[in-house]
Amino acid sequence: MHSNCSEELQREVLGEYNTFRSYVYLLRKRRASARQVSKALGLSSTWLANHHLNKLERFGLVRRDEYGTFHVIEKSFGILKFFLITRRWIVPRSLFFSVAFGVVAIGFALRLSSDPLFPVLLALSLLGLGYGVYHSIQFYRLLP
Repeated sequence: MHSNCSEELQREVLGEYNTFRSYVYLLRKRRASARQVSKALGLSSTWLANHHLNKLERFGLVRRDEYGTFHVIEKSFGILKFFLITRRWIVPRSLFFSVAFGVVAIGFALRLSSDPLFPVLLALSLLGLGYGVYHSIQFYRLLP
């Protein structure tokens, strides 16, 4: 049953662009009305935003309060597993590797050494930095 629910979540939320956009918007804003979601995402009507938000509510990704405001419930699934979600930021996890390789590269560059292994280590740290930055940008582009 768990696999079925996961497949349905993938299809109904990640597979539908505006539903996923609505969830990402709420991850960033924390709460919003259907009207706010409709306006922010440029949807044709509040009814359409409500449709996507109701779908998110059905999967336990949002909760509607008595005033009709939707509050996000953070869950890591699909492509979102590659991101660290904070209060308002959605950051690719690969960015942390980029920072680490960047610090190492700076450390090597500042410590100009005559050791024959030095250029190899500097090159590897620069490659790691480039790889991490490239993938961070690629992951971030996947978000709506």
